[in-house]
Amino acid sequence: MARFPFHSRFNKMEATTNPQQQSSLDNQNRVAPDKIMPHPLDNVVDPSPHNGTVLAILTGMFELGRNRALQSGTVESRADDLRTLEDHARAMARDTYRDRFDPSLNPHDKMRQTEYQRTLKQREEAEIASRHAVANLRDAQVQLAKTRKAGERPRANGWLVAAFIVAIMISLSPTLHDFVFHTFSDDLLAWFGALVTSAFVACMLTLAILTGRRTTWEWIGVGAGIVLGLGLGILRLSSAEGGDEVMFSVGLTIFEIAVVLLLEWLASGLRHDDEIWAARRDSENEALELCDAKQADLSRCESLLQECEEQLARTILYVEDRHNRNIHLPELEALVVKSVLDGYDSGVTENIGRVRGSSRRAV
Repeated sequence: MARFPFHSRFNKMEATTNPQQQSSLDNQNRVAPDKIMPHPLDNVVDPSPHNGTVLAILTGMFELGRNRALQSGTVESRADDLRTLEDHARAMARDTYRDRFDPSLNPHDKMRQTEYQRTLKQREEAEIASRHAVANLRDAQVQLAKTRKAGERPRANGWLVAAFIVAIMISLSPTLHDFVFHTFSDDLLAWFGALVTSAFVACMLTLAILTGRRTTWEWIGVGAGIVLGLGLGILRLSSAEGGDEVMFSVGLTIFEIAVVLLLEWLASGLRHDDEIWAARRDSENEALELCDAKQADLSRCESLLQECEEQLARTILYVEDRHNRNIHLPELEALVVKSVLDGYDSGVTENIGRVRGSSRRAV
């Protein structure tokens, strides 16, 4: 009967407890399942192989034992778990063990050493070639710096070209108005047609003479201009009445021929400047191509040198790993077994801490 008063007091205490406080207390004591129940292989595989194989297996076995204990939730060591973990640890130790790197005993080690020696020779050749490539590139850059820059292609001044076009239009427009567009009833329309036509002819003649660059046929432009002027002069003389009109026709023809000859003089200067520009351009392009070729040769040598360095580094890491794995097998097994048992004991300790209410959250 003495139990009932205690039971009643317990019920009263439970009833007077604030539900929110009780929920907060439960949340504090509760640990997330993904934190207390890790995957069996969490942190077992080392993501940083450069730390060394032996260190990686010791760390992995520690985490494996700890995960085993956390998953089982045991608060004391279990013989089955210990036996399984020890067997697994010894198997991993035997799998980790390697013979010492010895080319005199192992044919594959001899092949690797031969490849290593060949890569060393290639690296020496690549270093020499790289030094030569650097010197050649420096000489090419110096040559490029000394080469005179071609700059922009020579061209006639735009205002001067426009002046020649206007001058030819002035001489052509009256002739075209009087002999070609005289049939138009509207005089304004006749002058407009004459101006447009003379503008086209003037542009054709001016640009043909100024832009012609073929030395064999360079006289074609000036010859066509002179023939055009003579033809227009004959056309004017055919309808000239009186000495004034004859003199005007002759003077206008001489003016047209003078404009064409002046254009040819300007074009000859442009052709000379263009020849100089072309020679400089060819020299500059040749220096640029030589510099690009030397740069490509240097890049190829540096790439080959980097490949040799990487191959030598991989071989050195392999030999170092073989050396580190060449531990006395019983000693290696003892180290791995101790590591996995330490991890198991750590997990058991964490389980005991959670049972006692002092669990820690896993990071």
